Amino acid sequence: MPHTLNIDGLSEGLFLLQNLCHASRSFCQKHQVEWRGDHGSEFDWEYYFGWLKSSLCEHLIKTAITLRMLEDIVAHDSEGEFKTSKYYAEACQGLELGTVVEGTFTLSLREAFNKIVHATDTQLDWNKEEGYQWWSGSVFLYGKKGQQEWKVRLDVESFAIAAHRFIESIGSNLDWHHLYKYDR
Repeated sequence: MPHTLNIDGLSEGLFLLQNLCHASRSFCQKHQVEWRGDHGSEFDWEYYFGWLKSSLCEHLIKTAITLRMLEDIVAHDSEGEFKTSKYYAEACQGLELGTVVEGTFTLSLREAFNKIVHATDTQLDWNKEEGYQWWSGSVFLYGKKGQQEWKVRLDVESFAIAAHRFIESIGSNLDWHHLYKYDR
């Protein structure tokens, strides 16, 4: 019997990731959030940056781990009949998940999951306006595979949309009752 995965909670996290992308500029403008800026606002740089990065990383990691587990569970249960590669490709149609800045690989949704899980450093990408800065919606992920260093600029909104599509397409083609039939 596999782990029971909270897919609804994961979908909620993907919704929140997209909202973080869209809310950053207006929040930072309203509160004049700026690195080393002191505008007397109760929501300063440290407050905003701390909550943003921890929330962002938590939802990215939860998504990556849970969906990789789901893929393994489905592949094991269906004895090779369930082709997740088809669902990965469909989930990314019309989206650019990000850019491979350093390394030689294609940034597929599955590879994005791997890079999120194996990143040894993360840095948020920022835009600047007069008097404030806001998160661009991208995060840089850094890591190393063997001796090869890699760096990815992940577009969080595109990632969240693709992950949601992946969940939806697998969910509509998976017999959840059969998958958990031995659960008591």
